[in-house]
Amino acid sequence: MHTAPETPSSRQALWAMYTAVPAVVAGYPLLEALQACRRQAMAAEPGPGRAPFNRIAHSTRTWMHGDRDFNTPTVDLLYSNAWIDLRQGPVVLEIPARSRFFVVQLLDVHTENFFNLGTRNVPAGGARYALLPPGAPASLAPAGTQAVPCPSALVWLLGRVIVDGAMDLSAARAVQEGFVLHGTAVGSPFPCLGQWTDTGDAALDFFANLSRALQDFPPPAALRAPLEMLSGLLPPGASPSGLRPLVVDGLRGAWREAMALIEAHTHAASRAPWRFSTRLGRFGQDHMLRAATAWKGIGALAADEAIYAAADYDQHGDLLHGQHTFRIRFTDGGDLPADAFWSITLYGEDRFLPAVAPQRHALGSRSGLVKDADGSLSLHMGQRPPAGGPQSNWLPAPDAPFYLVLRLYHQQARLLEGRYAFPAVERLD
Repeated sequence: MHTAPETPSSRQALWAMYTAVPAVVAGYPLLEALQACRRQAMAAEPGPGRAPFNRIAHSTRTWMHGDRDFNTPTVDLLYSNAWIDLRQGPVVLEIPARSRFFVVQLLDVHTENFFNLGTRNVPAGGARYALLPPGAPASLAPAGTQAVPCPSALVWLLGRVIVDGAMDLSAARAVQEGFVLHGTAVGSPFPCLGQWTDTGDAALDFFANLSRALQDFPPPAALRAPLEMLSGLLPPGASPSGLRPLVVDGLRGAWREAMALIEAHTHAASRAPWRFSTRLGRFGQDHMLRAATAWKGIGALAADEAIYAAADYDQHGDLLHGQHTFRIRFTDGGDLPADAFWSITLYGEDRFLPAVAPQRHALGSRSGLVKDADGSLSLHMGQRPPAGGPQSNWLPAPDAPFYLVLRLYHQQARLLEGRYAFPAVERLD
């Protein structure tokens, strides 16, 4: 939680602050992506989803409370993860024959979900795809591959394979093992990754890392204007420590102001029970949506693959907290507008899976839920299961603030056309 920003006292510092605030908003997703890359492709310790550049790491279990490489993970799917360096040329991605729901997401370094490969567009027998460096001609793709132009030389691959409990793990893992990368081994990381600044001064560290990152990854057209404004204060590659004190004061103010704005935009201004955006993953020039997504759900799929609806508030407009009990009642019996599947996951205020007992973090269309006598479907959230109700329909909540994310994979037109409304999260006590 960021405290209220402190406004610089001098006009020169104010000018620096107002100039740099848009750059912080636009640059925040880039640095969050690079932080994830450093944790996963350059980690000293092994962990789910960690592997060297141009190699895929497969999570052999669903994620739990202690898994923290990126926020807001799902527990309905097994992840496959890779960071792909295209500086030496194309990298070939092999996709296996279809046998169950999966999607392999490709994101650029600014978190744009520029392409997906899944059960809706991969041939039934599988295929091979050549991930091409920026600007490379399609003729560079090896024979027998389909060319996929990539907008940045560093690409984040995030694969998801559906899994139905412990008994289904081996079958899901078999699909994961069919995701294979064929590419040149990487000798050294991008310079900005190897020269990361972490002095404990969050504001100046941010600008130092952003300045170096923009040398390695010039902004695309959609992000160019706010990031080029920063170059008048801090040229790419320059260190903020060498700037005049008034400019440094302005940069500190810009970081505080921008981070407070980003955090504020992760909550619905109207305190609506649910909210979702059809621009998620394909952000264009919506810099704040890109930043708020990186804050609360980095790596989100584009809306043509999945819809993420978030709930922070109950029917009274109060933030959700585990000291109360809640219910979501689907009068349609859980007939949500998703052709693949849907699920609701509970997260702590730190944006990760909370430490609760039992370790159940999601409920959905594949959870064996029990309907009410009248055919409706009621889900409960709280520290204790509902009295007299089925425990299968209960999500344990921490004694702390939390929020919910409802995911719908392969959503139906009736959702996007406004012909379906999500029920409110009702506080019962």
